[in-house]
Amino acid sequence: MYISEAARRVHELYPSEYSDREIYAWCGEVSAMLVTEDRNIYCSAELPVADDGSILLPEGADIENVEYMTANGREIDKRDLRSLGGRRFYVKGLNGRFIENGFDPPASVRVDYLAPFSPIRQPCYRGGFSADAEKGEFTINSYDFREGDIVRIETEPSSSSGTVYDGVPVLAAARTDTGCVLTVPRDTFTAEAESAETALVTRIVTDRTVCPPPFDSMYIDYVLAKIMLYQHDTESANIFMTSFNSMLAAYKNWLIKRMPKGDCRFRNWW
Repeated sequence: MYISEAARRVHELYPSEYSDREIYAWCGEVSAMLVTEDRNIYCSAELPVADDGSILLPEGADIENVEYMTANGREIDKRDLRSLGGRRFYVKGLNGRFIENGFDPPASVRVDYLAPFSPIRQPCYRGGFSADAEKGEFTINSYDFREGDIVRIETEPSSSSGTVYDGVPVLAAARTDTGCVLTVPRDTFTAEAESAETALVTRIVTDRTVCPPPFDSMYIDYVLAKIMLYQHDTESANIFMTSFNSMLAAYKNWLIKRMPKGDCRFRNWW
């Protein structure tokens, strides 16, 4: 289920003053819990090895979350790292690096690692706007948007003469000295966009729930419990939290039954 669908159902079940932005944040709490506690989501990456034997791990991953590593078709474990004189170091705010000393490194290694949790991004920009309809580009003073985002652009948001461009895909994002240039399909803008001076740009949340149906209903129960709690309705909050905990327990049991066995099991040597 899309997070936006969960928010819509919450509004239908219990209309309140809480915005989608707040509901998305609460849904993010559920996703964070499922990803970090159940640790059931893995990613694979083929990483290049530098001449000095260093390997830069993917963004958000560290050596402790690496489950499996191969090089030249051979498994690598801690004994390999010790025999190669491996050492690791970390720089605050940067990814972990691993350096192997005194050995001829392979061209690349394949790494299977626990996926880091990515919070639901909700960037919203309001301010100066410069569009180039021919190039399919617009410039804003914000670096919060990324390639792959889907955005909604409303030019001259304080005026009735503005234009709304909905569901616009961001094909590229490039930093400049004056702002961020975002590339969109060339046929996106009309001529009026080029004369606009301000705009409201909002990322459309396309994130999905971590768990599949029917377990994804726990998101709705959790958000309703939060709303009731903030409205000091503890009885209703307890009812929704009980429903949430029941679905969470069912989801955990479902995961256990689906875990690979034997040689298919990930082995965490790190």
